[in-house]
Amino acid sequence: MKILIGLSIVVVLLIGVVLALPFLIDLNKYQGQYKPIIEDALNRKVQLQDIRLTIWPRIGARVAGFAVLDDPSFGSAPFASLSSLDVGVKLMPLLSGKVEVEEITLHQPVITVIRNKNGVLNASTIGRKGVAVPEKPSRAPIPSTEGPLKILALLAVDQVSIDGGKLTYRDLSAAKPTEYVVQDMELLLQDVRLGRTPRLHFGSLVQPFNLPVKLDGSFGPLREAMDIDAISFELAVGKTDFTITGNADGNDANIYITSPVINTANLPVSLPLKKPVDMKNFQIAAEVKGQGVKLNTLSFQLFDGQIKGQGKLIAGSDTPPFKGSVTVQGVQLGPALNAVAETPISVSGTAGADLSLQGIGFSMPDLTTALEGTGHMMVKDGKIEGVNLLQEVVSALKVAGISLDNAKATAFSAIETDLLIKQGIINVQRLLMDSHDFQATGGGTIGFDQRLNLLVNLNLSQDLSQKIAGASPVMKIALKEGRLNLPLAITGTAQAPSYGVDLKGVSGKVQEQVKKKVEEAVGGLLKGTKKPEDLKKEGEELLKGLFGR
Repeated sequence: MKILIGLSIVVVLLIGVVLALPFLIDLNKYQGQYKPIIEDALNRKVQLQDIRLTIWPRIGARVAGFAVLDDPSFGSAPFASLSSLDVGVKLMPLLSGKVEVEEITLHQPVITVIRNKNGVLNASTIGRKGVAVPEKPSRAPIPSTEGPLKILALLAVDQVSIDGGKLTYRDLSAAKPTEYVVQDMELLLQDVRLGRTPRLHFGSLVQPFNLPVKLDGSFGPLREAMDIDAISFELAVGKTDFTITGNADGNDANIYITSPVINTANLPVSLPLKKPVDMKNFQIAAEVKGQGVKLNTLSFQLFDGQIKGQGKLIAGSDTPPFKGSVTVQGVQLGPALNAVAETPISVSGTAGADLSLQGIGFSMPDLTTALEGTGHMMVKDGKIEGVNLLQEVVSALKVAGISLDNAKATAFSAIETDLLIKQGIINVQRLLMDSHDFQATGGGTIGFDQRLNLLVNLNLSQDLSQKIAGASPVMKIALKEGRLNLPLAITGTAQAPSYGVDLKGVSGKVQEQVKKKVEEAVGGLLKGTKKPEDLKKEGEELLKGLFGR
């Protein structure tokens, strides 16, 4: 009995000693040893209000009032802070003198990422030793591979989690400063150690879009050089799901992104569309080398057709330079144009195009000034709804008694043209349009501001030419090889186009025909093949044809 009592007293004393350890051991006096290590790894000054030993729910330490100060060139406020940080270690390795971190939990972290007026991120120098922030870089510095993830891998952490928190991105380089907030963050990162493949879960709500974001997957195995053989994630952005795979080698990576369908109404970016559209079977294959992005494949289905592209881009600025090519096959032009703009005139048909483009920036002002390119476009078996070009011609010629099939549409079998894009203007070159009643050729310009300046020559069919010539003697004189060739000018804007027939051109052709008749008559008189009486008769017939009497 005495032995049992003695053992009980010893156990109670041991438990008491263990419970008293957090109060007996002051870990704050060791700050001078571990703070320089953390500051050297992060290349940032850190602040610690208090650090204490914990024995429940696991042995470890709790850090309160932890903050990582910002780069001095950005200010004195914290770059990152959290209410507390819990670090738990494994008991059995600890008894044998080894420290193995089991879990790290960050409570309510607050991170502020700032892009200054020169376009430099305050996060760009984390972990970068001896690298000065450029005063006015052409683009943001390449991120360092010496980041927190490598530190965690070297520590061999079983689990890292975030309990709540907020990430703020503030862009001061834009003409109108913007701010985005990732709030209600939850993160669970498991098995972070060299040679292993960590698993990641992340969830948040992005403001001001009120957009939920969820990311699940794995990446690894981890190495000291931070090369990652396999990346595999499932990303949900609102109602849109993406699959992301690839690999990484330091600052270089190969990325593959796919999505079964993307509805533009669910994207957190504003697109110049009047109606939301669905992009199906979306695929991207890209190579990232530093800040250079090579787009090997871009492919998706849109308006019952296929869009394919490739190109190169230099990231890191608000106006990144880019160069690439786009191929369009089988797109239904009517729904496509209706999604871009609502105009009184719409064009239907099956469209295809090949374009080569280059520019700087993606905003409309940037595209207007810097976008350049060439291409070729064709539309087959379509209709121009809202205008009948032949009716516009007949009205301009003031010809009565001509009936047309459709007074508000122009059907065509093909429209084909070359394009030259420069300084906000699309130059339409070698335009060819085939229709049942006419063939049109010509060219002109279409502005990014939708201004039109086109001039086409309508070569009417023999049947329609004879009808017009029968109703107008003047047009009969203008016939050439049984056809009328009429110049048509299209001006105004896409919202309010106007059409006009160049009557000077028509009268010029009449004069040309009269001149030809006179030259033939005078020539015949001089050669003796015609008599004055013949000239009188031919002149009467010519005047009768012109004036109808």
